[in-house]
Amino acid sequence: MQDEISGGVEPDAARVSEVEHAAAMTWPASTVQHRGGWLLRYCADLDRWRSNSALPPSRVRDVAAEIEQVVRFYSERGARASVQVSPSRWHEELDVGLAARGFRQVTPVHVLTAELPGPGDVSAAGVEVRLDDEPMKRWLDASSAVRGRSEPGLARIDRPARYATALVDGVAAGIGLFVREGRWCAVYCMATAPWARGRGVARAVLRAGARWAGEVRASGMFLQVEQDNDAARRLYAGCGFEFSHEYHYRVADTRG
Repeated sequence: MQDEISGGVEPDAARVSEVEHAAAMTWPASTVQHRGGWLLRYCADLDRWRSNSALPPSRVRDVAAEIEQVVRFYSERGARASVQVSPSRWHEELDVGLAARGFRQVTPVHVLTAELPGPGDVSAAGVEVRLDDEPMKRWLDASSAVRGRSEPGLARIDRPARYATALVDGVAAGIGLFVREGRWCAVYCMATAPWARGRGVARAVLRAGARWAGEVRASGMFLQVEQDNDAARRLYAGCGFEFSHEYHYRVADTRG
């Protein structure tokens, strides 16, 4: 499993930095500020940690002062301060400092990457995948049906993107979102309706996204998956994705 891979391998610094930069550029936030190497993000429209967390530089020089900077940024917006500790191995001192300030750890995540052409042809009888270049009603409705939320705030994405809707007999069965930044194509919002699992829906969505990524001259794909989601990690491993690095969030208990 990927845990065994991640346990003793130091992540490649240049590749990790590339992927984290691409992730920051491809996921929307209404307020983005750069302060002392930190990327501070806030978005009331999207209830996602990635839109509402601070990403540290590769090296944090003054842990206490820089945590205070993060706290002030979110306090000014009446929001809960949160930090994406990524990659975890680079930021042990920061992690200890956040814990000492009462920031709790949530959502351990593995970042996986794959080189294109990506997922090969896998039988997915009866699965049709349609790609839209913005979150049209079809995709938003499918997101609500499959994931329980439509997230119109994703219209803020300002990079080339495709919103994938998988249909089985004309019924929404799965979704995905693909966004290009540089040589990377980010994969977000992957989900399959419970009734459609085991029918190759996710693989069909990934395959369609990989084809589009190749057309727009991306050479690699990346995605994030929660560490304890074994089924998803097996699926992505079967599609050629490999462990890159891991991160988690540290979140303050109170707002403002």
